[in-house]
Amino acid sequence: MYDVVITKACHFMKKLILISFIISLSQIVNAQASIEKIKIPKLKGDLNCFYKSKYSEAERNRFYPFNISTTIKIVSFRYHRLNYPIKGDSLLVDSLIEIKTLTKAHKSKLTDILYNNFYKQKPNYGSITQCFFPRNAILFFDKSGRLVESILLCFHCGNFKLSSDKVAFGDKCTQKVEKLRKLFVELGLKFGTDNAIIEYPGEDFINEGILH
Repeated sequence: MYDVVITKACHFMKKLILISFIISLSQIVNAQASIEKIKIPKLKGDLNCFYKSKYSEAERNRFYPFNISTTIKIVSFRYHRLNYPIKGDSLLVDSLIEIKTLTKAHKSKLTDILYNNFYKQKPNYGSITQCFFPRNAILFFDKSGRLVESILLCFHCGNFKLSSDKVAFGDKCTQKVEKLRKLFVELGLKFGTDNAIIEYPGEDFINEGILH
């Protein structure tokens, strides 16, 4: 009698295992079918810069924060991890190495780079880099001399950080930061603009995994 019970139990377990296998197989087939239905979008566009004189000087000056700034400066400073001399509307002037106040002509060149360089073809994708060791910045001051906005720049990585989402940077095409670097060099800033120099004396990379 016990043999009969054991035999029936074995048959039941075999049927249960078979049913479980069929269900699992069905789920796998359905999952594969769902995956096949998902269409991976084709990458379109071109991230490279294309220059077009679309905006006049007057039109470019209406972009924020140029429209509220009476003084614009470009600066350089030593990189210290998460301890930049520019924080919100505060500025540690003693930590700056080079300071250049832009003339009207300089400002025109800057806005021309920012707002007349476009994607060659508007892309449906973008690029991301985690590299960010800023040593330069563009500073915007209002008529009272208060720092209102800034753009931190890492020329080595081709990366930047805006002080707020309101700052208009234009299309983030690939060569734009390099064009800004060349403008900094043209205006006499040496610190942070030479991509052959990886690290300057007195900088803090201890937490970045970079050996001195």
